[in-house]
Amino acid sequence: MKLTTRLFAAALVVAAVASAQAAPVTASQSVALQSGTTVDTKTAGFTINHLVAGEFVDTFTFTGMDRWGLVNASLTTSAQQARFNIDFVSATVNGRTLNFTRTALGSFQNGFEFGRMDDYLLSGPLVLTVRGYAGQGLAAGTAISASYSGTINVTQVPEPGSLALAAFGLFGMGVVVRRRRAARTVMTAAALAVAASGAMAASDLNQTHDTVLAGDQSGLTGAPYVIHTEAGSFLDTLTFHYAGTGLVDASLITIGTGAGQQISFTEVLLNGQALTIDPSVPMGNATYQRAWLGSTLLAGDYTLIVKGIAGGSLASGTNGIAASYSTTFNVMPASAVPEPQSYAMFLGGLGLVTLMLSRRRRQQG
Repeated sequence: MKLTTRLFAAALVVAAVASAQAAPVTASQSVALQSGTTVDTKTAGFTINHLVAGEFVDTFTFTGMDRWGLVNASLTTSAQQARFNIDFVSATVNGRTLNFTRTALGSFQNGFEFGRMDDYLLSGPLVLTVRGYAGQGLAAGTAISASYSGTINVTQVPEPGSLALAAFGLFGMGVVVRRRRAARTVMTAAALAVAASGAMAASDLNQTHDTVLAGDQSGLTGAPYVIHTEAGSFLDTLTFHYAGTGLVDASLITIGTGAGQQISFTEVLLNGQALTIDPSVPMGNATYQRAWLGSTLLAGDYTLIVKGIAGGSLASGTNGIAASYSTTFNVMPASAVPEPQSYAMFLGGLGLVTLMLSRRRRQQG
């Protein structure tokens, strides 16, 4: 083989390796929308973990939407270290763009990131495409444990043809309805009684979620979400299993449009440590609230107690709502954190080296 041919082949190999390293990590999930007591109200939560630093493109396809509907969505992540960090670049639902807000968490720039899309009239299937970079500032391919989660809410609306048929049917049944008013009243009361008993049996105001943390002894992460379909005061228990001690940071974020999607946090505790709860903030048509805890040294296992109100001003027991919140939970094992003695030895060694260099310079002078 000629030298030029060999050089050309080698160049192709190098280019292929560079291209492979630069190619974004891709992942896809299929998520089924959950229905409340009414089939027209649907909601879903989702979460994803990235274990390698670099660009990513994630695709979520939501099934179970059979006609047009008003759709809103949210994404959230938080971190105080590069190996836990997700930087969102863009996100779209069927071409509609989510707007992002970024704030610092402690001394970590853009530690909190969340995106939202207010109500848009869209048809299924819904496809959410998320682009970003995992592991802020770290070289592509570095082992990390970074995560984010989100929710999507759908209120389906009747097709124009269905509305016309309904209007025609109501007109034709006007006389019949008058004659059967008494019977209808009895049937309606019975139906409401059945619905109420069903709602009580299906209450989801006190939920328990067990999350398996992803990562290794250099860092662990998890991003569970919670959906409430019944209005009222709730108490959720989220557990994260880790046998050792670690630096822990956590955040909860909720974004909702209207009372039926509203969550208000009243108290959040992690192993008895209170999280800071920020006041609710209006954002366009939506309301946003967060609770958070900066890096704190705690012994596992970890139990997160979340108390609040779902459904805003709706009467307690109202069913068929779609109120949700997302959580990001990170653990830096104590074994990965330098001991105070290590810092002391480092500083002592640095001082000794500085003294030796200073003496050498004086001797040379």
